[in-house]
Amino acid sequence: MASDDDYLAFLNKANQDPSEGRATTTATDTNSPFKITSAGVAVPRVLQALTRREDLVYVSDADEPFFPVALRFGGGQGGGGGLPDEEEFAKLIGHEAPEKAEVEILDPVDWDAQGQYTEVVDAVREAGRGSDVRVYRVGRDGVRVEYWVVTWVEGDGGAVVGVKALGVES
Repeated sequence: MASDDDYLAFLNKANQDPSEGRATTTATDTNSPFKITSAGVAVPRVLQALTRREDLVYVSDADEPFFPVALRFGGGQGGGGGLPDEEEFAKLIGHEAPEKAEVEILDPVDWDAQGQYTEVVDAVREAGRGSDVRVYRVGRDGVRVEYWVVTWVEGDGGAVVGVKALGVES
């Protein structure tokens, strides 16, 4: 007859999370024409956790998931640190014509006027250790735009980290 300890070990193993111990990958947006990660720049854990959630989507004419962003960037306006201006951001994400790109900088409060995405903004702010958070609205075509909620972090030359989502606005 098996001991109580053996039975308890059996139950613990049976109730173990099947994904435990497996390597996890971060979702990537294969439909976006823009670059969202740079080699050697880690996505902060808080953003990894946020973008794994299936219940968190950007609500527009098509509900779209958020994807993590981690791009090497030495700092805006001459490399002194901070977030990029519109043209610098277009270059950073690999826009084919940065000087003609439709990039608009929004305040997070204006972007999320109804308070639907406070969790997103808070996670990005946490990833940046309290640094300024901006939303970049990048036009893709007539009705599709991408919203990039990002902050700048120091270390290893600096980086822009955050999340982005596709919005369909008809």
